[in-house]
Amino acid sequence: MAAVTAARSGLPERRVLVAFGLFILVGGGASVAIRITYEEMAPFWVATARFGLAALAFWALVVFKKLSLPRGRALLGAVLFGTLTVGLAFALIGWGLIETPASTFQTLMALIPLGTLFLSSFQGLEAITRRGIAGSFLAVAGVAATVAGTGGSGTSIPHIIAIIVASVFVAEGGVLIKKFPPNPPVMTNAIAMTTGALILGAVSLARGESWTLPAQVDTWVAFVYLVVFVTIIAFLLYMFVLEEWTASGASYGFVLVPLVTIVVAATVAGEAITVGFLAGAALVLAGVYVGALMPTKMKQEELRKCHDQSVEVLHRCA
Repeated sequence: MAAVTAARSGLPERRVLVAFGLFILVGGGASVAIRITYEEMAPFWVATARFGLAALAFWALVVFKKLSLPRGRALLGAVLFGTLTVGLAFALIGWGLIETPASTFQTLMALIPLGTLFLSSFQGLEAITRRGIAGSFLAVAGVAATVAGTGGSGTSIPHIIAIIVASVFVAEGGVLIKKFPPNPPVMTNAIAMTTGALILGAVSLARGESWTLPAQVDTWVAFVYLVVFVTIIAFLLYMFVLEEWTASGASYGFVLVPLVTIVVAATVAGEAITVGFLAGAALVLAGVYVGALMPTKMKQEELRKCHDQSVEVLHRCA
């Protein structure tokens, strides 16, 4: 008998989409704010301070919510997530942004969905599809066109390579954490940011950076924005989306963030939004829809394989 096919929408629940959109809006000014703080603060010290303060805020929430510290694989997963996505990734990002404009940086970070697709497939969490690959390439091309339309330019090759490697660490962190028992997002962020802050602090001390506070108001505003809105709120939103959606679907937020970044840069630095920006934005949105949001068809037989005997969704199908 011919297998019956059923539509399986790539769209998550509305509340997940709302969190996804807020993550994009809040995170859009991150790279611009980081470069502003570099005017008075050393790169690795900025990262150490922002993640250290955010970790304290998350531990306060852990105490307030009376959450128990995870053990075993649950604890290991959070530590590995922090090592990859905070410690190692932001060590490379902190160095890469010294010589890389914010718009170029966000273009390179748009490679995260591509890395997530291949890493998820390699580790057995998601099946790689031609549609996903096509959507990723389309989205990256769109971000490149957007940056070109605003006059963005490349910089030194070593700094660009550092940011590309950082995008791989972020992608792997999003994939790897799905292989471990889940923790409440507050707990995961508390552990991850503590781990990352320790790594970044060690790098800062090894480079002999001065741990000083800024004196200018603009620097303070940028730093507070990084800590409160980007490092705390945006990370919570991302963790929530990551738990409720696929790793590749959640990673597409990194493709849309550059659009907000360029608008912020235009507002702060007076950059003009050109026709190239609008064309690139259209390509990005098309790539996100094709690669992550377009409904797909799956055979009923394949749908049944995604459920075990207790009718719980298997981990590989989450």
